[in-house]
This record gives sequence, structure tokens and C-alpha cells, in this order.
Amino acid sequence: MSVEQPAVPRQPGRPHPFVPPSVGGDLPPVVEEFASPRRIVKWVSEPDAGVRAREAGYADEDVHDFRPTLRPPVPVVTVLDDGSMDHGEEFRLRTERLSIGRTSGDVRIPGDPSISGAHAEIRRVSWRGGFQWQLHDLDSVNGTFVRCVRAVLHENVLLILGARRFRVRNPLKPQAVPLPVGQTNLLDGRPLPPVVWPMLEETASRPGAEAFPLRDERLVVGRAGGGADIELDDPLLANRHAELKRLRDGSWIITGEHTRNGIWVSVAAIGLAPHCYFRCGEQRFRFVIP
Repeated sequence: MSVEQPAVPRQPGRPHPFVPPSVGGDLPPVVEEFASPRRIVKWVSEPDAGVRAREAGYADEDVHDFRPTLRPPVPVVTVLDDGSMDHGEEFRLRTERLSIGRTSGDVRIPGDPSISGAHAEIRRVSWRGGFQWQLHDLDSVNGTFVRCVRAVLHENVLLILGARRFRVRNPLKPQAVPLPVGQTNLLDGRPLPPVVWPMLEETASRPGAEAFPLRDERLVVGRAGGGADIELDDPLLANRHAELKRLRDGSWIITGEHTRNGIWVSVAAIGLAPHCYFRCGEQRFRFVIP
């Protein structure tokens, strides 16, 4: 038995509302019928653009996702779960700064005693007519590190390989000793031994901390038993984990292989790539600009 719908009076010059019945369970389109001139305008809501795209695929010319043009994009910082480089607790940078610390900051890691109270900060700064996100160490006790492919190693740089920290020390560099007033410091006055090599030294003060002389222009660092030039008893290292190379000016660079745990280098401040990793204490973070 059908029920006749009551007629809706139409006012001159005003649209006549009409909603057709739903077909196939989809949401009905909204239709407005105009008296003069006669035309029909329809608005049809799209139920789920993501589902449609996955089922049917994008059009050939529709290849770019939406990106903001009047505001900076919103990066995502992930406090990574232990053992993962993808999953963890996410924080979105909708303001110009994000601070990290053990007892203060926007992201707090109270369970890691190797993180300083105020450890590091991510800042958005103007750069080349646009924006750049920078990571700044806040004079932390144990330093802030980034995972990198290649880095120049000077004496103030700390290096994390596996679970241990190292620095390259030049044994020829004289120690800073204050001189009496009026006395002139004689340059190159100290006689040098015939062969002196820089050292890759473990920074830990524990018993058994190791040091390795860099006696060649190229040296591979890796796990014990893997055939590297410098072997470390550390299960977090690959057999060929990284290569140390001496440049013409006497400086050294380190280049990481494609490994699970990578190489980490300390920084005071650095511009962050759109997809990169950094570390405070024993907590790893991922930075992504979607």
C-alpha cells in the first residue's frame, strides 16, 4: 500500500525542493528544480574517496596528493617503539617549536635517565624563501644524534656504532697549556715521532674501553668475525657496518653501509630532511614531512 506524499506549494521564482528515493543504498543526490528558466542542478556527495581510489585507481592525470600552499606542511615526529623504525607515539608539529626532554618539553621521556631535563628542540625557520625544520641540541649531557649516510669526523664529533660511542682523536694535536705572560709559543716546536696515527677511541670510561689506530687510508668497521679491518664484539653491528676514509687534507669521513642500525653522529644543530631519524639518549625518533 503506497502513501501519497502531500504536495509542497511552490512559490514563484523559488526552487522547488525534491529528494528522489535512495537507490542501491547510496546517499541520494540533492536536486533543485527551478521554474524559469528550467534547469536541474545536482550535488552528489562522494562517500569515500580513498576507497574509490583503491578500488578503481586514480585517473592518469590525477597523480598528485593535496599539499598546502598558504601554510607550512605539518611534520610528524614519532617516538619510536623499541625494535621498530616505523611505529610509535606520534606528535604533529602545528607550531614553530617542539621541545624534547626528560622532565620538561612538549615530548617527555621520563623513563630514560640518559636524556637531559631539556634535551633538544625542533624549530621551524625561514629558509630560501620557504621554511626549514632544524634540530637543535640544548647543551644536553649526552648529546643529540642523527642517523646519516656520510659525515666528516672532527674531534668534537661523537659517533655511535652499534651500542658503543666513539670519537676520532688526533694524537698530534697539542694540549692547551697556559703560557707565562710574555712568553711566545713556538710553533711546531715539539719533535714528532716518525709515524703517528689518529685513533678511533671508545668514549666510555668503563674498564675495557677500546682504541684503534687508523693505520690506513681506508678501514672497514664491522662485527667481530666478519672480516672487517676494525672488529667490534657487538651484535648490533653488521659484518661490514661502515667505512672510514682519510681525505687529502687529513680529515676523516665515515660512510655507512645499508644496515639495520646504521651510524649516528652527534650534532649541535642541523636541518632535517623530509624523512630522517634522530636520537636523544637511548630513545630514537622519526621525522617525516608527509
